[in-house]
Amino acid sequence: MPAIRFFTPADNQAAATTAKADKLAKSAPLTGYVSPTGKLVLPTKTVQAASNLSSIQAMKVGSSAGKRKLTALYLIPTDKRDAEGFPVVATPRGITIELARILTEGGINYKVDKYSFTLIPFADEAGTSGYKLQLTTPHAEEKAPYTGKPRGRKPKAK
Repeated sequence: MPAIRFFTPADNQAAATTAKADKLAKSAPLTGYVSPTGKLVLPTKTVQAASNLSSIQAMKVGSSAGKRKLTALYLIPTDKRDAEGFPVVATPRGITIELARILTEGGINYKVDKYSFTLIPFADEAGTSGYKLQLTTPHAEEKAPYTGKPRGRKPKAK
């Protein structure tokens, strides 16, 4: 069971807390992405597939304790009155959670690269359930060299 370090809305400016969790496998992968403004975006298709996401007002956000670079985030639904909960904002494209400072401090350069993630439901022995967001690093695919007919003027013969 990995140790999870939870963030608070104040962590966009300050420190963090800890907790524990375990993951549970899911049959169909649910996906989302990190926007260029530092928000986690769960598209409408993902929200509809995970029916319990549509009624959530706030989420606790955490990461594996003792790691500097973020490779996974943990989202646990919570009450809107919870001080450690980040507000979930409904948009026409889905739902978003503002995490700009946390992502930057976690080594995620969302302004330059497009990051996506897979939602994996998990539950621990205490009965806490939530989602593990497994971040996928962007990798630029090299463009294949053009092998067709040469275009343009012919080179001058020497």
